[in-house]
Amino acid sequence: MKYAVINLSSTGVSTVIAEGDKATGIFESIYKDRINISVIDYFDGKTVSRRGMEKIIDALITARSACKAVGVDECYVISTSALRNVDNIAEVAQTIKQRTGIVINHLDGGTEAYCDFLSNRRYAALDRSVLIDIGGASVECCDLSNDDKSEMVCLDLGTIKLRNKFVADVFPTADEAKKIKKAIRKKADEAGLPGKKKFATAVLVGGINDAVYAAYREFCERNKLGTEFGYDKYKKFAQMLLTSAERTPVIMKTAPEKINSVPVAAIILKELLKQFKPDSVIISDCGVKEGYLALVASGKEKGEKVDLSSPVPVFVEQLLVKKPKAEKPSAASAKKSDKAAKPAKSAKSGKSTAKSAKAEKSAKSAKSAKSAKNTTADKKKAERSE
Repeated sequence: MKYAVINLSSTGVSTVIAEGDKATGIFESIYKDRINISVIDYFDGKTVSRRGMEKIIDALITARSACKAVGVDECYVISTSALRNVDNIAEVAQTIKQRTGIVINHLDGGTEAYCDFLSNRRYAALDRSVLIDIGGASVECCDLSNDDKSEMVCLDLGTIKLRNKFVADVFPTADEAKKIKKAIRKKADEAGLPGKKKFATAVLVGGINDAVYAAYREFCERNKLGTEFGYDKYKKFAQMLLTSAERTPVIMKTAPEKINSVPVAAIILKELLKQFKPDSVIISDCGVKEGYLALVASGKEKGEKVDLSSPVPVFVEQLLVKKPKAEKPSAASAKKSDKAAKPAKSAKSGKSTAKSAKAEKSAKSAKSAKSAKNTTADKKKAERSE
């Protein structure tokens, strides 16, 4: 069977489709896609604007259509940090349901971190592994050797939140970077994150970490530093994003859609790596969606499914599907049609028609008179012969 999880996050709408069996809990991804939307950029204070809802709805309809086209048997839509602190969350959820037929399963920070853990627990076999998932509105961290959900950390900050609070332009200045670092350290201390040498391996999860790592590799290749991850090289990379003219082409080549996220995310990651001081860093290709699928497959999470067999409301489809243009008639057929449809063009034509009718009437009268005259003559001739 085919299963799908669509995730509405603060940085976009992402989809994973997997084949597998709930009984075994083993799934293999066959399709992944992402539509980038900076949801937080469409906030009016702590409410999602009308334009923001339209962007979300369009992306969800596209993701839903892809799942239906692939023949997905069960589909779930989840929301992570994007709508967690939204004041008009009830209005957003109701509008999405009316316009798409989708009911969103909202995850709290602890469940989000636990989903990350489930999809990456294979890395627990490595020496002292810590998971780091940097999002647009939150950061999840957990010890992969500890399956206690209550001890998994969700920091209430992220790339978009920090950017909107501290950064005036695309790239942070030195002073803005200091403020970001200070905010991260404060949150880490409040959450009680473990210190240096607690972990030997850091496992990076999520689309933002993927973008940061891609930009880091490009930087290393340009400067012939080798492509393996090293903290000393990473510090140079983070500094380059603050000061060098090379930063724009590096990001535009690797992750142009995340040019507003990568600079701040690089600072967040640098501070967390400085906190943990791991010996090695691994990039994971699994995250919240895969973990949520494992939860619903095991029955530990009762998610509400999307009914892919029901159509999207008609008025939405009419907005999305362009009406085909009417074919233009050929010149010959258009001329013939016009000629047949057009009335008499001028008064002269009308007069000719009237004249013709009058002549026809006169001819008929003359014919009748002649006939009558012939009848009278025949009658007199008959009388003389008698």
